[in-house]
Amino acid sequence: MVAGTGTVLAAVDGPDAGSGATTEAVKAAPPLVSVNPTPAVTTVVVLAPRPADSYALSEAAANPTRPAWDYAASTTQCGIAEVDSGWMEQPMGSGVRQQMLTSSVRYGLTPKMDLRWGFTDHMTQSSWATGSLEGIGDQWLSARYRFHEQGRRLPAMALLYAAKIPSANPAKGFGTGFVDHQLIFIASRDLGKNHLDFNIVGTVAGSALGHDGAAQFGLAMTRPVNAKLSLILESYGGPQPGTSNRFGAALAGAAYTLRPTLVADAAYSRTYTAGSPRQQFMFGFTFAARPGLPLLPKGSSLARLVGR
Repeated sequence: MVAGTGTVLAAVDGPDAGSGATTEAVKAAPPLVSVNPTPAVTTVVVLAPRPADSYALSEAAANPTRPAWDYAASTTQCGIAEVDSGWMEQPMGSGVRQQMLTSSVRYGLTPKMDLRWGFTDHMTQSSWATGSLEGIGDQWLSARYRFHEQGRRLPAMALLYAAKIPSANPAKGFGTGFVDHQLIFIASRDLGKNHLDFNIVGTVAGSALGHDGAAQFGLAMTRPVNAKLSLILESYGGPQPGTSNRFGAALAGAAYTLRPTLVADAAYSRTYTAGSPRQQFMFGFTFAARPGLPLLPKGSSLARLVGR
């Protein structure tokens, strides 16, 4: 908030009276009547304070997307940056184990839109028979926009678009080496103490033979136990692009709020279809802070377009 500046104007008193005469004529004159000087008049002009941007003053709070696969329609707070990181262990059968360290950075561009950069920092596949392979995974750039708020009848709804940057090494089996695209429809609703997130995920995957698409579906339920602890149940699956195998998995997890800006999580998932690791163990955290980046001006056409 910028304080108003003021201009002070003061009236100046008239000149003082001169020294008295010493002649008899003057002495014989009637005494002068003393008149009080006109009091000074002060005028203060105060400028109206500039209205504060409530989003710039709001307290930062974490809005995790981990550990579930499904996204919520709620976005990262406007002007807030979130960093999350997590470790994943995947027993893949035949003595092979895969471990991944995944991270992402999100920024709330407007109250309805956030931007995300996700990446796999490190991947390891190890086996007593073949030794170990190490490398990095693919990266994803995405934008999520909430176009409808939750009402009496309809849930909150959002769209998320993501593009994969093929940074993983295909020779190690860590990626395909091709660009993929995802478009996700998100519907979120509170039902009593329960919160539901439903996703329809359309994927267009690149390959040496061109592109292939598929749609998968997911539903996650979050139920708070108390002010800090929440439990998560989820089912996710559907056809996979580029293969006739279907994917299906169930997840059970929990999130614990250490403080408003820091949330820890852990989860276990079990796959009930072929073509993917049968089990996954996950744990990680989400941290939120205000980086001090300038917000989009409210009056701009771009700001209005993206919900500022």
